[in-house]
Amino acid sequence: MKKLFTILTLVALTATISFAQTFGIKAGLNMANTTNGSDLQEMYDAFEIKNNMMLGISVGATGSFEISDLMNLSAELNFTQKGTKASMGGVDDDFVTKINFIDIVPSASFKIAEGFSANVGPYIGFALSGTQTVQEIDLITGETTTTSEAIDFEEDEIGTLDYGLNIGVSYVLNEMIAINAGYSLGLADLNAEGGEFDDEDYSQKTNGIYFSVGYLFGGGY
Repeated sequence: MKKLFTILTLVALTATISFAQTFGIKAGLNMANTTNGSDLQEMYDAFEIKNNMMLGISVGATGSFEISDLMNLSAELNFTQKGTKASMGGVDDDFVTKINFIDIVPSASFKIAEGFSANVGPYIGFALSGTQTVQEIDLITGETTTTSEAIDFEEDEIGTLDYGLNIGVSYVLNEMIAINAGYSLGLADLNAEGGEFDDEDYSQKTNGIYFSVGYLFGGGY
């Protein structure tokens, strides 16, 4: 299933770029979080751990072409930061997991009004690097220090493949400035590398609210 999803996404990206009439660059923010499986959430609740949104950046390039007066096909290649900021009852510091992804994002845009479009499409992301907060306790003094260290995906058993669905809206101003906002729903389990948990659900999937502003070369969508 993952291989089929990857192949279809790459085919859509290649086809869109090959026939693109409009190119653009974009930058914005990603209010990222993760959704826990039921059994993992029970564990979090027991330790009073709560996942909160983490602010990340997203930059990339886009290409699109018109197939009718009401519909465009687009493809984007983005650098996107995803993760979560977890807080624990009785602990002052937040525990931040931030993963840097390269996302391939083909989508269909449907014009709903002058300058406004609704967008929907899949995405597939490949993790490049990441950091996570760790806490160390000095056994002699009892002092606690919080630092950030690089993620070792293999050792930490964190998956490097993410895929899901993006749903959003766009507004093009003066056929040059594109404003985008939407929601990203991750479907890949980042904890899948940790092995099977029998019938227990310890999955962890990405999600986020994104906002970006872009500049278009060759006219708007």
